[in-house]
Amino acid sequence: MDRSKTKIDVKIALAEKYERLSRLAGSTPKTKQFAFKALRYRRQAEQMERENAAK
Repeated sequence: MDRSKTKIDVKIALAEKYERLSRLAGSTPKTKQFAFKALRYRRQAEQMERENAAK
């Protein structure tokens, strides 16, 4: 498996993890924190996919 594909899979898995945690978080600040982390990992994965497609 290509190393960059593995990194993309890890980023997507982390995004899913933090999305799940944001739904389960009891407090509003933690919900926002987890949602932001999930969005950041999603953006990173999308960026890496775009870079791979450009090659």
